[in-house]
Amino acid sequence: MGDYFQNIVARDVSAEDAPRLAAKIRDWLIARRIIEPELSDCTLGDPGHRPGPEYALAQETPNSDVLHLSTNGLQIEVGRTVLYNLQPELTCRVCGARFEPGRGYQDAVSIWFEGNDAVTFGCPQCHTPERLTQWDGASPWGFSHLGFTFWNWSVLSERFIREVSEQLGRRTLVVRDKL
Repeated sequence: MGDYFQNIVARDVSAEDAPRLAAKIRDWLIARRIIEPELSDCTLGDPGHRPGPEYALAQETPNSDVLHLSTNGLQIEVGRTVLYNLQPELTCRVCGARFEPGRGYQDAVSIWFEGNDAVTFGCPQCHTPERLTQWDGASPWGFSHLGFTFWNWSVLSERFIREVSEQLGRRTLVVRDKL
């Protein structure tokens, strides 16, 4: 069966700003009753927050089945984190090439994870370098000090994602997949 996840990745967040912004979004979601205030074992990682009475406000097409799952919470990731999917697909802004990144990408990810925020990865087609954290595409990875993982929720609405971005005051990226 597997578990689905959706990550809202806060781009361009420093390690210093991440805890404050995480608390701001958590408090905003609790105030809107989208998540419960108490922590529980409702995620596949650290403790998280179960869906609140107004969880449907975050979703495109709400589905109450999530309320009956043991893995159904919001997990907040603070710290240098790669929020990934199992089959990344990137698109070059210069030549438009769409591709699944290979070994060079994995090397760049390792360098970023070790602390180099300026590491670049070149398009395999036109070889134009782009900062690793700026690559987009149909199925990108997110690199940040702050991410929000929603476990087994229906597709998050564009409106909700935009509201989270506005609350953060940062650009966001959504990474989705199934384990």
